[in-house]
Amino acid sequence: MTPLVKVRAGTVDEICANFYLPKEARRELRRGMNPREFLNTLLANHEYVAGIDFVAHALPARETIWWGCLCLQYAFGEKLSDKDRAACRAAVQWIRQPDEDHRKAAKMPADIAGPQSVAGKLATAVVLTGGSQAPPNLPVKPPSPYAPSKAVASSVKLASLQGDNAKLSFRQQSFVELGIGVAEGRFFFREN
Repeated sequence: MTPLVKVRAGTVDEICANFYLPKEARRELRRGMNPREFLNTLLANHEYVAGIDFVAHALPARETIWWGCLCLQYAFGEKLSDKDRAACRAAVQWIRQPDEDHRKAAKMPADIAGPQSVAGKLATAVVLTGGSQAPPNLPVKPPSPYAPSKAVASSVKLASLQGDNAKLSFRQQSFVELGIGVAEGRFFFREN
């Protein structure tokens, strides 16, 4: 079994402490379980939404946002509006070069695409990787460490709703499996 080289947490408990896990998925937890075992169990039990949340919180922010971009590409292909394309481009630019300038540059496309947009949520995740969430004249208020993870999880769930409802479970399963591929280091991004 290929190791999840991008997942830094050693146990599932460390990851699940940072998001709501439904009781159905929580029943699958065993003490000391590793992330791969838990993901395999979630997939076997068709707990795909819990799997999406888990992957989003298990990966570092950069890889999580990259995974969200891959899911967006899977769901929409070339059928993005100009504003969504700009938000996705801003997210990818930050992934390739995760500096403060690119983080700040993602704010406008995120705002233009809006919070109901898959791409807008991904660009928002970039914005939430640092800086202050307080208005300019107030003391610095850093974002929650898992704010990008929550934004990406929401984005991936929204992307899974695109297309034929009869294939929703298949898309969600595919997105979890794609996240596993990112966690294994199989689907990586090129840096500048």
